[in-house]
Amino acid sequence: MAETKKGGPPDAPKVEDLDLSLARNLDAAATVDPEIKNIAKASSSRKKGKFNFIKSELIPLPSGGRFYKQLTKDTDIVKKGTIRMKAMTVKEEEILSTPRFLKAGIATRMILERCIDSDIDAKDILLFDSNFLMFYLRSISYGDEYKFNLQCSNISCEKKFDHLVRISELPFEEMPDDIKEPLKIILPVSNYSVEAILPRLYHTEEIYYRNSNRKKSTTDSDQRLLDNMLVTTLAIYDEEGTAIDEDDWQEFFEALPGGDAATLREKFAFSTNIDEIKDIECPYCNATFDGTIPMGPEFFRF
Repeated sequence: MAETKKGGPPDAPKVEDLDLSLARNLDAAATVDPEIKNIAKASSSRKKGKFNFIKSELIPLPSGGRFYKQLTKDTDIVKKGTIRMKAMTVKEEEILSTPRFLKAGIATRMILERCIDSDIDAKDILLFDSNFLMFYLRSISYGDEYKFNLQCSNISCEKKFDHLVRISELPFEEMPDDIKEPLKIILPVSNYSVEAILPRLYHTEEIYYRNSNRKKSTTDSDQRLLDNMLVTTLAIYDEEGTAIDEDDWQEFFEALPGGDAATLREKFAFSTNIDEIKDIECPYCNATFDGTIPMGPEFFRF
């Protein structure tokens, strides 16, 4: 069970060796929309100019930084489990207002690329870390308090009301200490095994590419698990330990029994849960319910 913390950096982690040479960039998304690559690269890093009003702040990494050793020598990240970030500017707001970046799933990566002040490429940030970092980025950019609208879940009420949270007080879960890369998952039904890495921001661009090149049909099923596994898998082995050809991976995942698919979902169900709120009380009927903090365009506003 992941440890839950309220504010503050995680304890200093133990770092692990891992070669992540398979990491890719914008090329996948650019195959679908060539302009994405050109615009994104032009906007990806914050240039130094005459006016620099913002100092970087240290923000904790829920992963503890232990999955980045082969990607950076930055001691803040790999030794202290923290990352330096600068608050957002008008330029980052423009990124959030650009539909093609939101659609392609690269807006988060572009914003973090511009706001990270540590020696690491944003595309290599774990999805486990990225959602948490976006919350803290909102806090240092526009203030710790965030007010949003909720609807009571009581069917006899269902009234809407404003709810306020303080981001610095939101509890979050750390990556469990026993998680190491590559993940080695033995499937209980087929007895095949899968080796994979944790999802990173660049994987969202690869998934966008896969989905955009897929023929659409009204009978399409949810292929998120399939896509997530295909872009993060390093190897698949049969019962005898023989590697399965990469060309056969999609057919393998599509043929998996339900028990094996459930195991894969469980093994990849890592989340800081920072966007979850418990025991919300409706001011009209006093009913309590759980909810999720919305991250729409209004999230990055005063």
